[in-house]
Amino acid sequence: MIHLYHQTYFFLISFAPNKKDIMTTNPHIISLSEAATMTHAYQNAPQFQGLTIACMMDNMSYQQVISQPECVSLRTYFALDEQNNLTIVVVGVDQFGNDMTNGIILERSTRCLIHCSNNSPLM
Repeated sequence: MIHLYHQTYFFLISFAPNKKDIMTTNPHIISLSEAATMTHAYQNAPQFQGLTIACMMDNMSYQQVISQPECVSLRTYFALDEQNNLTIVVVGVDQFGNDMTNGIILERSTRCLIHCSNNSPLM
């Protein structure tokens, strides 16, 4: 019985994807340098001065959208809230590229200019 446990344990570890494999197969992953270049370009552009530079939502909220039946992607819309502040609206997307507007839709993010990371290289 112990021998089988060790074989199963080894089996699980040997097939766990490593970070390098995930990074080379996911076309959405970029380097920190690329991310910093893009975020700094936005933050330094005259037309965006004083606007929200980032929005944060908790993991559970994103998981609720992602775990909806038929949800294969997320779409993020830029939006203005009631006070005319830049924010985001997040919606699930089905396999045909359609917004799942009858499902969970997110907003009320924590905005950065008010609550920001103190030492992020993206700022």
